[in-house]
Amino acid sequence: MPFETLPIEPVILSAEQAEVMAQRQLKKHHVAIILLHWFNATVWLLELATGGALISSVFYRFAPGWYLEMLTSMFGSRANLLRFHIVLGVVWTTVFFVYGIFGHRTYLKMEILQREVGLDADDWRWLRVRLLRILGKSREHLPPQGIYNAGQKLFAVMIYIMIPVIMLTGMTMAFHWFGPAAIRWAIVVHFAAVGMVVSGLMVHVYMGAVFPEEKPAFFSMITGTVNELFAYRHHFKWWREVKMQEKQWEQAWEREQSGEPAAPSPPAELTAPPSPPQPSALMRALRARDYWPPYIAGAGLGLTLLATFFVMGQGLGASGGFTRYLVAILSLFAPGYTAASAYWSNYYQPGHSPLLDFLVFEIIGAAIGGLVSGWLSGRLKFTVDKGPRISRRTRYLLATGGGVLTGFGARLARGCTSGLALSGGAVLSAGAFVFMLAVFAAGFMGAYFMRRYWL
Repeated sequence: MPFETLPIEPVILSAEQAEVMAQRQLKKHHVAIILLHWFNATVWLLELATGGALISSVFYRFAPGWYLEMLTSMFGSRANLLRFHIVLGVVWTTVFFVYGIFGHRTYLKMEILQREVGLDADDWRWLRVRLLRILGKSREHLPPQGIYNAGQKLFAVMIYIMIPVIMLTGMTMAFHWFGPAAIRWAIVVHFAAVGMVVSGLMVHVYMGAVFPEEKPAFFSMITGTVNELFAYRHHFKWWREVKMQEKQWEQAWEREQSGEPAAPSPPAELTAPPSPPQPSALMRALRARDYWPPYIAGAGLGLTLLATFFVMGQGLGASGGFTRYLVAILSLFAPGYTAASAYWSNYYQPGHSPLLDFLVFEIIGAAIGGLVSGWLSGRLKFTVDKGPRISRRTRYLLATGGGVLTGFGARLARGCTSGLALSGGAVLSAGAFVFMLAVFAAGFMGAYFMRRYWL
């Protein structure tokens, strides 16, 4: 460490100390927080883009005419634009509910929120000094800050308050809850809440992405780390907490290496905190590193399929969703060819977006669910599953070739293992059972020839 003892307050650094600290990185954000941040940013960008186009009538419009025409052309109609806005809002709300249910112990505990967004005396003084410095009325040094400065905390508090308001009012308008009077009030409150968040967002984006002093904070939302010099100068109290922990770890390691007994601790009844509540059986199952038994996973899949039939009026599927993604791309570059094609025209008609289909959003949900599952079980990492006899390049080629053949076969069979086998089997379709017998037969035969790539 560049200090013999940790300073109580920030001190002027020598050039050597500053250089050493600039080369070190401190962990600031977990992967889940980074993913949620950029998911939230993407959704807000799309919701603002579509929402601004929806605020339009004969008396008032928010966006210029050319912008309204462009978005209406992209989505085919204003009705499709509204549907996209609503569906994206529902997806956003669902993801936040999942985050709240499974992440409350890690990220939403009261003591964690108090540490991250609670404002203390230093924070209030920071706000006052910062404002005076911007106005050129003070040269006073900014008070030391924790992991987030007072401005970031104020923005976070507003976000925590406004997000439930935006969700509730948006659902009220979209699904006509609570009657006409509630819908009229929901419109006003929804616009006001969004306006407050957007006002804060403009400052947030400027400070994070444009303001030179805060550039490391912006990149920490990509890498998860900041350099130690930035932490020392802008978040001194957090920097000191991290260094105190490092010092304790170093002392414990030195005692262990020297064979010295650990320092005697006070009686347990005086120091031991109350034991934390044990997680429920459901939470233990969700966070287990081992995969679920196939029978339990199969029962869960069956219940999911039943719920899909009940809620959406159709079963699960995958290849049809990917086909619609491809059709959407084709329609951007060659709409005439796509509409005239005997095959692609089944999924595309001018004026109607091929992406407004249940299967498109189901695939997005499946990807989000897989990501959440991997994060909960600690398996969220980049890896290549292969046998010891082949290289990564060969594995990539085999996976690409297998994926192309599987996708082509699924469209020939007019369904995949989800749409044809599961959904078709659920309604006792003869084609579904023939398809599954063919899949297992081909799988067993193919395994004989491909096993050398795995064993």
